Amino acid sequence: MDERPGGDVDAWIEFADAGKGSPRPRPRGLGALDWVVIAVVAGTAVGMILLWPTGDARQSVALRTLGIPSELHAAEIVSSIEAPCQGNPDLSCVAVEFRIDEGPDAGQIYRQSFPPSDLNPEFTVGTTAILSRLTPNGRVVAVGEAPCAFEAGAICRVLTVEVTTEGVPTTADYLARTDEPASLMRAGEEAIVQLSPENGTAEALAVSPASVQVAYQFTGDFQRRGVLLWAAVLFAAAVIAVGWWRGLAALGGVTSSLGVLLLFVVPSLLEGGSPIVIAVVGATAIAVLTLYASHGFTRMTHVALLGIVGALLITALLALIATELAHFSGFASEESTFLTLFDGIDVAGLLLAGIVLGTAGALDDVAVTQAAAVWELAAADPSGDRATLFSRAMRIGRSHIASTVNTLLLAYAGAALPLLILFVLAEQSLGAIANSEIVAVEIIRTLVGSIGLVAAVPLTTWLAVRTAEGSLPHRH
Repeated sequence: MDERPGGDVDAWIEFADAGKGSPRPRPRGLGALDWVVIAVVAGTAVGMILLWPTGDARQSVALRTLGIPSELHAAEIVSSIEAPCQGNPDLSCVAVEFRIDEGPDAGQIYRQSFPPSDLNPEFTVGTTAILSRLTPNGRVVAVGEAPCAFEAGAICRVLTVEVTTEGVPTTADYLARTDEPASLMRAGEEAIVQLSPENGTAEALAVSPASVQVAYQFTGDFQRRGVLLWAAVLFAAAVIAVGWWRGLAALGGVTSSLGVLLLFVVPSLLEGGSPIVIAVVGATAIAVLTLYASHGFTRMTHVALLGIVGALLITALLALIATELAHFSGFASEESTFLTLFDGIDVAGLLLAGIVLGTAGALDDVAVTQAAAVWELAAADPSGDRATLFSRAMRIGRSHIASTVNTLLLAYAGAALPLLILFVLAEQSLGAIANSEIVAVEIIRTLVGSIGLVAAVPLTTWLAVRTAEGSLPHRH
């Protein structure tokens, strides 16, 4: 009797690829399935080439112009004491001294006071914190005086600053009150300038000297790279210890997925490409890389890939229809609203991309498991017909759907848990909560993604049945 593995997907794949129990050898040469897979891979490659980002750095320039920190540096807490708050001596603040450990100001001391609040972290001496630094983006070219527009009879200093934006120098004037640090600046000094485009000209909203005390700010974060590194090492060790070479290949698939997201998907979205097209192309590229890296170049892998691509297209179409009918603006979150400051980014389209990419990860598991199940069932009973094989495989698929859909729901619910708590505290009805855009987006994300997962099961099963045993007899 032939020994057949059971339960382990990788063992199923190896067993199916070995051809045990097959009544006749696989035909040589490229079949219809192979040509379809080649077309999908080639189309994905062409799509990535056409959509590949140009590397334009205009977005980071815009961030610096708005005064958003462009650098993060580690700093050790050297002192933390309670002291009277400046401006209100009756309150006791936490005065913290940070010694900057890296960057252009390494070795210097930055001081910041924190008013009493339950939100303040514990500042333990010796702990490494993270400070943000505003990079100087301009310089003072001239200094003068003029009447203050906001205080009758007062004289303000007029700072003429020059800022280079996207390679183009811009000059703006700024009225500095006598009680702010900018009033002490002189011509030639570097400055941190925040500009506001208005009527084709630039208006300086704020000008600050590029000193340590002005340029740095505690971000609320502490150094966690050591913990993250050890967690990654333990994860890799566990995967390799259990999966051996398959586990190593799976880690390669994870790395390639991150590469596609960071090198293709996100930069292409920043440059104003179609979010839905970028998401489908990126998700397909991830599926190609991870499937063949983890499971090898087999007909079963071909079937799983086509099942994933078909389900992705169904998910994208349903997401497009659902978001249009629901009238989502895309501005439910603070992060999305902030993206409106940049030209070319389709904020509403990011919802579609998020739904497609969020579903792609679960589709990998569903399609591979379903295809492997069909191969195992076909090899176990080569005398059965296609209808019986399809029916048996679908029973496995239904059990898998129940657990996967629930996993997807809990994943989205866990991410939105603080928001759900706030809505409950507001004592709103369940209908009102569900109708709000920020919750409705997650509901649509869950439902549409689940439909994509459900569609992957019969689609992958049908393709696998047609492919696994081409010589199965038909009952009439």
